[in-house]
Amino acid sequence: MPMTDMTRSAACGAALVLALSACGALGRPAQPAASVKAPDAPAQDRPEDPPEETPSPEDSPARPESPSEGVVAGPTSSALPVEGRNLRLVRSGENELALQFELFNGTDDEISLGTLGLDSREQLITLVDLPRGTAYGLIGSSGPDGRISADVDIEPGGSAPVTAVFAAPPKEATEMLVVLNGLLPVTVPITDAEPADDPALRGPHNKLQVGPLVCKTTGGTREAFRLPSDVLFEFGSSKLSPSAKSAIEALRGRVSASSGSVTVDGHTDAIGGTSDNQTLSQERAAAVSQVLRPSLGDGFAYRTKGHGEGEPVAPNTKLDGSDDPDGRAQNRRVEVQIDSDTTVRAPETGTDLTDAGLQVQVESVRRLSGYLLASVKVTNPGSEAASLEYENHFTPKELTSGQLSIAAQNGRQELCGFAEPTYFDFVGTMSASFAPGKLDTVPAGAEVTLWGLFPAPSTNVPSVKVQVGGYDQALPAEVAS
Repeated sequence: MPMTDMTRSAACGAALVLALSACGALGRPAQPAASVKAPDAPAQDRPEDPPEETPSPEDSPARPESPSEGVVAGPTSSALPVEGRNLRLVRSGENELALQFELFNGTDDEISLGTLGLDSREQLITLVDLPRGTAYGLIGSSGPDGRISADVDIEPGGSAPVTAVFAAPPKEATEMLVVLNGLLPVTVPITDAEPADDPALRGPHNKLQVGPLVCKTTGGTREAFRLPSDVLFEFGSSKLSPSAKSAIEALRGRVSASSGSVTVDGHTDAIGGTSDNQTLSQERAAAVSQVLRPSLGDGFAYRTKGHGEGEPVAPNTKLDGSDDPDGRAQNRRVEVQIDSDTTVRAPETGTDLTDAGLQVQVESVRRLSGYLLASVKVTNPGSEAASLEYENHFTPKELTSGQLSIAAQNGRQELCGFAEPTYFDFVGTMSASFAPGKLDTVPAGAEVTLWGLFPAPSTNVPSVKVQVGGYDQALPAEVAS
């Protein structure tokens, strides 16, 4: 696939992903997605989920100024003032979800969808369902098969309608996190309204890009990965999906150790019989281990264990005793722990940003459905443009400029990724396009927001430190709920 200047720094050979995420700290507050997949226990043992609840106005993220405005996604860089206006997610038939919005050009130059990589070739656009840990890319492969509006030129001060089509999430889903290159991620509710007509709505339903987020935590001699069950396995079974196999095999690239022990733990939610859940959790752990073993090799000793519903990471029920589908979704998971005799070293980081005259400040760190969403403001107070050679790709030995990581009491959290090869790997800032027609550059007086999604530490951790690649000082930050 040919590359453009737009995504040179976002490309990677052995990709871990379609990465995305949302962030309340980046603009208007984003809340955890209120949606869930069917529970883990056998179907005959499961009561139906309670009726879906409509989020209250107080809980709704990124609320519009008026009903006609819809959700607005602001720019990631003050030097590239574009906006996504009236963002809406509409179910299109039984198996597709359409994202529709107006792309506003606030720059002094003509831009196009291709300028931002929001075209069928580069596809710097995705959705993520946080409770299920699932990322969605455009339907169709890169090129003319990508299900998105045709590229158009947008004059300064003008806007153009955009439609992008994805595989539909489960019917219980009520909102998704939307990430578009050049814009701040926002949470957008899903509706059953009629979508505005666009040729992108009429195309083949093939080459679906749906897969699990893969998140890593390290501490001492231990490396741990969290894999969500909902997209790994078929309903109520331990049969791995095709995307699950690629995600598990891709772990090899993120494991530092070459020998030691591997423990795979399976977990379920609390719906269904305790015995059935115990058995299912054990079978799912064994299925993951079976794929992981040939990938990691024989230098490790392997062990699997099922925990059933006994070790939840989120409530299965709400305070009033009613069902909590978001909590149950977080509890359905498989965890991979790798122990070796060698201490896992933190990636090295230099002082590139300081040398370039850039100032760095944590904007916020907050919890979202089992994840941490961190945002950092990078400012150029000087009179000349400064270099920020940001890249969104897998770098196990070092943090590239602007790439984030989190240090907490229970270890270091790395950016979550998604196991599909594309122009970007992680759930974070998608590319280094911070100014019109330029790459890796922060203009004089401009501000850039860098952000990333991480596995959350335990709920009793009140603060963390944010490390920014190219900046040698870890930045303390309080964790907001």
